Amino acid sequence: MQRMIFLAILAMTGWLGAQNVQRGSIKGEAPDFYEFAPPLVYKPRYKHDERREKIILNPDFFCTQCSKEGRIKYKSRDEMKDILEMTKKFPIPMDNGQKERHHGRFRLMDRPAGPIIKGLFAQKKAKHPVFIEDKTIRIFCDLPGFSTKKFTYPRRVIELEQLADIFPKISKKTVVLNWHHHAHLYLIRAHRVLRDFKSLVKIEKYKKTMTFKGPYMGMYEKWEIFIFQRQANMLGFIKGTLGSADEDGRCWHNLTDASMSAILHAQKRNDLQLNNTFTHRFAYNVITGYRKYEYDLPTWVALGYAHLMERRERTDFNTYLLGEQRTPKFPRHKKWKVKIRKMVMTKKIPRSFAEIAAFEKLSDIPPIEHYLIWSQMSFLMQRSQDKMGLFINFLKDKKTGESTRNLVIRALRIAYGLSIPVMEEQWKQWVVDTYPAV
Repeated sequence: MQRMIFLAILAMTGWLGAQNVQRGSIKGEAPDFYEFAPPLVYKPRYKHDERREKIILNPDFFCTQCSKEGRIKYKSRDEMKDILEMTKKFPIPMDNGQKERHHGRFRLMDRPAGPIIKGLFAQKKAKHPVFIEDKTIRIFCDLPGFSTKKFTYPRRVIELEQLADIFPKISKKTVVLNWHHHAHLYLIRAHRVLRDFKSLVKIEKYKKTMTFKGPYMGMYEKWEIFIFQRQANMLGFIKGTLGSADEDGRCWHNLTDASMSAILHAQKRNDLQLNNTFTHRFAYNVITGYRKYEYDLPTWVALGYAHLMERRERTDFNTYLLGEQRTPKFPRHKKWKVKIRKMVMTKKIPRSFAEIAAFEKLSDIPPIEHYLIWSQMSFLMQRSQDKMGLFINFLKDKKTGESTRNLVIRALRIAYGLSIPVMEEQWKQWVVDTYPAV
């Protein structure tokens, strides 16, 4: 009863709609806000045992710690196979005669998931390992607890409300979330990134384009997320599964299973900073995997969108995806708008947009140009979110033999009515007119 009263109070106070609000004290610059999805009015979906309120009677997820604590009745993931896996039936047989395809097999990183999870839980100095899987996402976390009031959290209440649906003892007065709560919090945040993207691209309108593709926005298997507390553990995992390691993590397409993996660490990062990196990584995977990863998107679009989503959270901590290379030392400016305006005013932009538009590899875009691609995506997003949704969908319709540059030319023309030179000139003028000088 107390739980239901708490949820009702949240609804009446209007906190449920506070989805894209800036969080924390900002030392950089104010972000540009983008409301992609309608405000979330969260409706509790879990039924709890009246005598033992912690027990969830209708779980739609498997969690190793929830199972251990007796919060769900299932002792293993395989006991929930009917809930977590699905068979997609096609309206007509495919060319090979196949009429259906099974999805949600218990696999991670193109391998059977059991040994992978066993290795993750056995990692040296892994203190709080948790694995959670629902109908869309698989997430491994090894994170400590944290205080939700160490920084200002305008989104704090909506996150606490969603956690309260799983953990009845959580309320709007809760200050400290433990390591178990923290893992579920990142599953909640992952679904928020998915929800916003689906709304932006109007996924319901384009469902027919995915009739014979996978049920996970076109991918055959679920979104995979790995968050390590220790950088060394993350590096060991990447080396063991992919053969080489990036210092700061990976965004990876698993070719055999057609799934996407986001891998990151939390070392020397508080939760607000970790949320930035997580949002960047997962947003990159979502736009890349949407309608199935069949070819590389123009790099400036995928990276620009990832920065856009991250800097919608905070602007004083920025994540860089630089491909399979060592991260170079470079100045990490917090006031990107000031830097970009200076480049435009002094005509010292490293490369023209016409050049950048053709790139397909992360390594093609050095750190200084991340500022530019973020700004260019921001310009198009602020011009029209509806047109941005069209633009992304047109980019997912690459014609046979079409170059990346020609794909961008065609998508810009159809969605925005712009050529590359006109778009670049309008963007420069927008920067001069709207970005601060200091």
